[in-house]
Amino acid sequence: MLFQFLCVLIATQAPQRGIVSEDAPTLQGVEWVQKVEDVTPKIETGKVNYLFFFQSWCPGCHSHGFPTLKKMKEEFPDVNFIAVQTVFEGFSTNTKERAVADVKSYGLDIPVGHDGTAEKPSPLMRRYRSGGTPWTVIIDKKGVVQFNGFSLSTTQGNKIVTALLSEPEYELLPSTRGGQELVGKTFEEPSFGKFSAPLTLYRWWTDTCPHCEASLPALDALREKYIHRGLKVVGVYHPKQTSESISIEQVVDWAKERKFNGQIVLDEDWSQLRKWWLASGKRSATSFSILVDSEGVVRFVHPGPVLFPSGEKEFAQENKEYELLDKSIDCLLPEFKKSKTNE
Repeated sequence: MLFQFLCVLIATQAPQRGIVSEDAPTLQGVEWVQKVEDVTPKIETGKVNYLFFFQSWCPGCHSHGFPTLKKMKEEFPDVNFIAVQTVFEGFSTNTKERAVADVKSYGLDIPVGHDGTAEKPSPLMRRYRSGGTPWTVIIDKKGVVQFNGFSLSTTQGNKIVTALLSEPEYELLPSTRGGQELVGKTFEEPSFGKFSAPLTLYRWWTDTCPHCEASLPALDALREKYIHRGLKVVGVYHPKQTSESISIEQVVDWAKERKFNGQIVLDEDWSQLRKWWLASGKRSATSFSILVDSEGVVRFVHPGPVLFPSGEKEFAQENKEYELLDKSIDCLLPEFKKSKTNE
C-alpha cells in the first residue's frame, strides 16, 4: 500500500508539523524495551539530545534514517541518542520485538522505546507534532528543539550537532548586565585560596550593605543545595571603612547573623576586588558574585548588587537572575564531578 512506502501520517487538516524553538516534551508514557545500564531514558539538560522516531516496516527508516543515526552515534559519543518506535499504523507488524531487533541490526547500543497501540496511536508523535516516520529531533542543552524533520543528512546533522555542542549548557545574563565579558576568561588563584572545588561561587560583601543582607541567605541556600555535589561558596568580605582592624572571627559572626554559613575570607585592601572586578571595567556595585571552575575559568557573573528567590512581582528580575545562577550550577557540576576531585 502507498502509505506503507511513504510511512507518513497525512492528517486531514494538515496541521503544522514539528515544534522547532519550543521546549522538548518529556518522554513520559513511552515503554522502554531496551535500556542502557538500566537507566530510564530522558531528555537530558546540559547535553545535546538526538531522538529518532521510526517504525519497523518503514522503508525510509532503513534506507536513510537508521544509517544516518548510526553515523551520528559514531561521530558524537557524548550526545544523548534515543530511538522510539512511534506506531500509528501496522500495529501487528511494528512490534516491540521488531523495534529492538531493528536497532540491534545496525549495531546501535542505545535506548529503545515503543509508543502507540491500535486503540491509542503514538501520543509521543502528537506531542512532537511529527509528520510520521522517519522523524529526527535534535534538542539543545537547554531542552529546546532546534531541528525536526523527515530527512536529515549526515552532513547537515554534523553541522547542527557541532554547533549545539559548542554552546554553554545554561543561559547567561544579557550582555547589558555588567561583567559578562569575563565569562570564559581564566583567573589566577586568589590570594586567599586555591580553586580546590569543582565549582566555587565567590560573593564580595560587606556588613554595611543592605543588598548583601538580602542576598547572603539565598546564596547559602545554594550552598546547602549543592554541597554534596561539590559546590563551594565563599563570602569575600571587603570593608567599606578600613580605619579599624577587623578579625576573621568578627566577620564570621556577622555572616552568621545574615544566615550565611559558607567559608569566609577577607579582602581588606580590596586587592582581589580590584584584580577580579574593578580593574576590568566600570562597575555599578562592588558586591558581585562570580562562579569559577577548578581551572579558574569564569562560568557565570552576577554584577550585583542583589539576587534572591522571590514570588513578588517587584522582585521579578532578582528572582530570574537567581534562577539562572541556580541552573548554571546544576548544569556545570555533573560535568566537573566526573573529571575532577576535590583536594
